[in-house]
Amino acid sequence: LFNFKPSVRPVPIKVYFEGFPEKHYCPRMATMNKPSFKAIMTHAREHPTLVFVSSRRQTRLTALDLISLMAADQQEKIAQNGGDGFLDFKKPFLHMDTEEISMLSEFIKDENLKHTIQFGVGMHHAGLEESDRKIVEDLFVKKKIQILVTTSTLAW
Repeated sequence: LFNFKPSVRPVPIKVYFEGFPEKHYCPRMATMNKPSFKAIMTHAREHPTLVFVSSRRQTRLTALDLISLMAADQQEKIAQNGGDGFLDFKKPFLHMDTEEISMLSEFIKDENLKHTIQFGVGMHHAGLEESDRKIVEDLFVKKKIQILVTTSTLAW
């Protein structure tokens, strides 16, 4: 096992850690989503973000939860500003237009991935078709989606 300091990376990286005392796996994973969303909004509001999870199932659950948290955050801001509900709804993690999403959706096989990329949140794990993995990797590299929830498949 190799452990390299962030300073030796070709691209600088900032790493933040937070502990979670929950003992059981499922509640602990659910407990981590809101602080993860807040950390993204605090430290990486406009930067690409990788969220590592431990299972294929957890990529879907975390991606959907991040979207729900983003929607709740948007609704809260709209209400505070006297906005017009969903008419003012924005997708801060999505950086492509509706036509491009529609075109891509024709090629994506995984229904959950089709849904999550509409909000700028991708999923990546070994259970996805290779073509879906390539599409989501390309979207993330080109900064068209800002958040990628992944298992260790992207770490190596």
